[in-house]
Amino acid sequence: MLALTRRAGEEVVIGDPKNPLGVIRVVDIHGDKVRLAFDFPRDTQVNRRELAEQKARGNDPRQRSNNDHD
Repeated sequence: MLALTRRAGEEVVIGDPKNPLGVIRVVDIHGDKVRLAFDFPRDTQVNRRELAEQKARGNDPRQRSNNDHD
């Protein structure tokens, strides 16, 4: 795992710097919260860890039909 220190407005380039896969920018830091912006091609999935785990288990809430109830 790579851990980086960035300030608001700074970016991390993912992939080849001449033709990056995407860019992550630190938009804002407020207390213990960091706001990030992701600039990737539309066909690249970007998910929060908890949502990615739900999808991996087959529990994607966006794929529920109207007949499913909790």
